[in-house]
Amino acid sequence: MSPDPARSANGTPPSGPGLFVAVVGPSGAGKDTLLALAAEDLAETPGIVFARRIVTRDAIAAIEDHDVMSPADFAAAEASGAFCLSWRAHGLAYGLPAYLTTALTDGTTVVANVSRRVLAQAAERFARLAIVEITAPPAVLVARIAARGRETPEEISARIARQVELSVPPGAEAHHRIVNDGSPQDGRRRLVEIMRAAS
Repeated sequence: MSPDPARSANGTPPSGPGLFVAVVGPSGAGKDTLLALAAEDLAETPGIVFARRIVTRDAIAAIEDHDVMSPADFAAAEASGAFCLSWRAHGLAYGLPAYLTTALTDGTTVVANVSRRVLAQAAERFARLAIVEITAPPAVLVARIAARGRETPEEISARIARQVELSVPPGAEAHHRIVNDGSPQDGRRRLVEIMRAAS
């Protein structure tokens, strides 16, 4: 968190007291799959919201669930303060809608798929932060990315090589790690357990 827990770097109070659960991990780890399954299990659980990201790329219906903006519209929305978090990765722009801060202020647990690069920003922006790291062995990551059919083998290798180490920012309440190399149901159960304990 920021040195003054009552203030973020720009002098505004961080959003809380709800818990922001940042789900992170490399491409191919299965984050979208596990989040979708956990959202089904927790649909009737009060006090938990699964955030929909805004991305400057169409979603793949079978594995992704996000809203879409053109790069120009995204830039305009970002400039107007429409996002509580935004970042760039792999040539795309990603954002979380600003209304999630209201949910956090009301005490709701907000679960979101974010980049590891914005964890420090999230720790500063939100009063409470927990991290769920979803990962898998490199061979599994490569196979899953290849199955999407969007990238060449060379591009996949470059993507894997660009992975950044997870750095847990000071003040994070918890760091959970799920190795998603088996059945999606195994990862699903673990993620649901974490969410229920957090809420």
